[in-house]
Amino acid sequence: MSARPLIQWATCALLGTWALLTGPSPGAAGSTPPPAVPAVPFGVALDGTADGQRLATLEQELGLSLDLVVIFIQFPQDPRHDNFPAEQLEAIRQAGARPVLTWEPMYIADGEEHAIAADELTGGSYDAYIRRFARGIKAFPEPVIIRFGHEMNLDRYHWGTTAEEYGPSTPDKYRAMFRYVVDRFREEGARENARFAFNPNAESVPSPEHDGADWNHPEAYYPGDDFVDVLGMDGYNWGTTRTREEHGWDSHFQPFDAIFSSLYRTLRDLAPDKPIYVFETASVTQGGDKAEWIQDAATTAVEWQLAGLVWFHADKEEDWRLNAGVPDDALEPLRKMATDPATPAKEQDSDD
Repeated sequence: MSARPLIQWATCALLGTWALLTGPSPGAAGSTPPPAVPAVPFGVALDGTADGQRLATLEQELGLSLDLVVIFIQFPQDPRHDNFPAEQLEAIRQAGARPVLTWEPMYIADGEEHAIAADELTGGSYDAYIRRFARGIKAFPEPVIIRFGHEMNLDRYHWGTTAEEYGPSTPDKYRAMFRYVVDRFREEGARENARFAFNPNAESVPSPEHDGADWNHPEAYYPGDDFVDVLGMDGYNWGTTRTREEHGWDSHFQPFDAIFSSLYRTLRDLAPDKPIYVFETASVTQGGDKAEWIQDAATTAVEWQLAGLVWFHADKEEDWRLNAGVPDDALEPLRKMATDPATPAKEQDSDD
């Protein structure tokens, strides 16, 4: 399996979106077949290191070719240190997949996470590190999608601030950090290979609707069209695994489209010409039918013509692994989505 050019995926996504918005071409009913629908690339997000053996084993276990592989890299505490994941990127490329690098501006010290202050980053303290990273991306043979500071609308991450400071000034700080990093990459000549993703979470926490956090809308963090190449969404179906008594909130089983539809509309309005990926998603089995959830995810991905759908394949807070708790044939909708998607129902119905 060979990796697909990023521009091909983006073009397919945009053509598919256009077809869904405009509907079939004028003409007599039944005179022409509906337009073909591009496949939606499938991938996995990994907790831990990507290597060739692990990726080959995953493809065999899941019966799915990997078009995208998401990995996670944090900034070092000492900007002089180099943690560019050259071996992981090459292993992903050799597996025929597109690397997606989640680049987190924080480090762990004394067992605790420390977000790098926005002023420290934009003040140049990490310039040497950022520039080395940019040169590594430039030297890589293919484009790499970079999710810098993903899920910025969750207080879990509070990029650029402390947890206590996370608030109305955070979106401005985040935009400044994002733009600063992109500018350093461009100065190093890495513009063609570095494809920067703006990637909020499907739900904002604290919530503008329920917690009065009017400042915490995803669009408030958007760095601007000139600094963003692709759009991303993250969102999970927690089923009934969370309770207010133990976790501070009650979760319930939600379909894929219910989780993502609001953010999808927001991103499509925000940047109509940019491809949209789901870079992290998964479902538990508790509280509903996971196989049906997978079917809904595949169907919605085709209808929305996503540029890619990535499953968080890990046993972490919950057992998020794709094949956990479902029979093998439950994965068939994803296999079809990634190779030979069905014609959307709205196109089929147009001839009635």
